[in-house]
Amino acid sequence: MPALGLLTLAAQVLCAVHVARTGRPYWWIFLIVFVPIVGMLVYVAAELLPDALGSRHGRLVASGVATFLDPGRGLREAMRRKEIAPTIQNKAALAAEYLAAGQPACAASLYRETLTGIHSTDPTLMLGLARALFANGEARETQVTLERLRAANPEYTSAEGHLLYARSLELQGKADTALYEYASLVTYYPGQQARYRYALLLKKTGRSAEARKLLEEICQGIKYGPRHQYHEQREWYDLARRELII
Repeated sequence: MPALGLLTLAAQVLCAVHVARTGRPYWWIFLIVFVPIVGMLVYVAAELLPDALGSRHGRLVASGVATFLDPGRGLREAMRRKEIAPTIQNKAALAAEYLAAGQPACAASLYRETLTGIHSTDPTLMLGLARALFANGEARETQVTLERLRAANPEYTSAEGHLLYARSLELQGKADTALYEYASLVTYYPGQQARYRYALLLKKTGRSAEARKLLEEICQGIKYGPRHQYHEQREWYDLARRELII
């Protein structure tokens, strides 16, 4: 057997042993065995380098690769942790995984379980419930939940929560109130999503000139802003451009 083949085989064995000894998912072994070079490179990049470097970026890369290869992994692990220890933290983590997996009703049910006792007005948990309710199409309940959050935590601020509130009002046909909330929101919301949604509602309610001006500002702000911002906000740039063309 050529030297390269022997080296590849030895590397495969080492990687497979490392998978087994460190308790990593066994599907890594199949990847390493059946797609030798690529599989080992992905394993090293996703599992070994982040551990060696201890970097946040490395952990994000590892998480992204693992999610791509095994999309249900996060949900399964969160379910296992919740079964072992049904703490508020583990329930909230599982609720977040349900929401990410497109199961907002399950997420909302779990968030409701967490909102008891000393955690009954926890703003993070209440915001999680509002996100789940909105994703489940329950605009009215989203509005009520966010109003309770604000009443119980007057010092708490969340741009995401404010956007959910404005959108929940809009979905209920409360255009005037939604416009008021959007006008306040765009003064501090990071990115262009809130500005874009505000422009659409302005256009829908007959204020086309204001909407067009806002859409033009979105395009100019993204196009001539920092390069990284263009890539991060490309979706809203394309949507705004399309609205200007229509």
